[in-house]
Amino acid sequence: MSTTSAKSAGLDLVLQPETSPHCSHGPTLLFEKFDPASKTTRQFYACAAFRDRKACPFFQWSDSEPSHSEKESAPQEHTSHRRARKRYHRFRKLPQEKRDVCCSCGCLLLKGELPQHKDQGHQIRSRVGLKRLKKPSFLFAPLDNNKTFAQYLFSESAVDFIVNTARQLNYTHILCVGTPRIHEAVQACVKEGLKSILLDLDDRYAQLYPPSKFAKYNMFNHHFFEAGGQSATSEFLSEGQGRTLLITDPPFGGMVEALASSFTHLSKMWETTLGKQDADIPPVVHCADSQPRLPLPTMWLFPYFMENRILSEFPEMAMLDYKVDYDNHTMYKNNLKQKGSPVRIFTNLPQALFSLPTSEGYWFCEKCQRFSSKENVHCKECGSCTSKDGTTYTHCDMCIRCVKPSRVHCFKCEQCQIQGHICGEVKGQGCHICGEQGHKRRFCPQNQKSQKLNSEPRAMSVAKRKMTTSQDGPQKKRRK
Repeated sequence: MSTTSAKSAGLDLVLQPETSPHCSHGPTLLFEKFDPASKTTRQFYACAAFRDRKACPFFQWSDSEPSHSEKESAPQEHTSHRRARKRYHRFRKLPQEKRDVCCSCGCLLLKGELPQHKDQGHQIRSRVGLKRLKKPSFLFAPLDNNKTFAQYLFSESAVDFIVNTARQLNYTHILCVGTPRIHEAVQACVKEGLKSILLDLDDRYAQLYPPSKFAKYNMFNHHFFEAGGQSATSEFLSEGQGRTLLITDPPFGGMVEALASSFTHLSKMWETTLGKQDADIPPVVHCADSQPRLPLPTMWLFPYFMENRILSEFPEMAMLDYKVDYDNHTMYKNNLKQKGSPVRIFTNLPQALFSLPTSEGYWFCEKCQRFSSKENVHCKECGSCTSKDGTTYTHCDMCIRCVKPSRVHCFKCEQCQIQGHICGEVKGQGCHICGEQGHKRRFCPQNQKSQKLNSEPRAMSVAKRKMTTSQDGPQKKRRK
């Protein structure tokens, strides 16, 4: 789900209604499209998991009846996990010299299936031992299409840090949402008292993990594809009680609002399992004037430049300085970029609880009571370690804040700007209606008509639009 394409197309995500139509990936999301020529908006439903119409063709205007093709996109009963497990048990009974895995498909091949995959030019791994099956993320080819799965995998050092941190914080149950390598590492620590369950859209893992350790899950609409997956997750949360930690690594193009809604639902599931039991729950950061929106202890891995979006949904979150390294992404490798990986850890736990590796240059700031990266120098004027992007920020007395070293103060613009900038140039369109910065068109004070329409029940709004349709009937959806 690409936020970049959504912005360029003038799209906004609307809160998911309870009666949204379904596609094969669960309940769809409601979007609002803005037409800059007519200054009008129109809402439509689209797949929550994939914004690429080639991956999921579902599209329906909210004020139109579903077409025949849209009705065909209704969800089907999923029994794939049981079939996948049967395949696994048949596969492991084969002698090792006959155990072949198609790395391209992520499929454990049974008798007679090898020639078909070879003919298609797929990558085959032969003589696969049972120990190798314990690390499927190293065996299967990553689904790294940015418009669909965007599956990038942690480096070994990142996995060790995250798992060791969970262990040091005394968590015993790790809820892995889109983090297969963390799940694999935890499975190797079962004797140490660690347990995990993987919630992921990639159903290739269903072959290797039983229902108690894997559930096919869409993190953009909180959809479990099988009822057994939801019940297994509830049992896992109930067993973990106050020792449960959510670790998630969503696609970086995913809309934060949709992700936040799903994580809130998972947190509510966790709160429900706590019941009236006196669970020993670790401290969660509280906002000054309100309770935390996400009580479930969480580590959310996302790029640092998405900080404002995450904090707008969960103000109790804070960003750690740890730079998360990935194996199969050129931009997210610490040894290839001057500033290091831009991916950070956002958490609702106190930052002082996290001990970052001093061997990598991280140091503990007594004044901030948290670990900072080696280039992050404490600013006396700001009273904090201000760097975020991997460079050493400098304090601007005119702006009364720290800025990136690439910026200098422009007295004409009255703020720090990039050298060579055009004075007076405003980045971003601002509100499409009034042009002001700081709010979207849906919240514009001048948008009285849209506010009135949004306050009407959906059925009434649809009925009104049908009355204004020409006698020839509603126009058919244009195919892109």
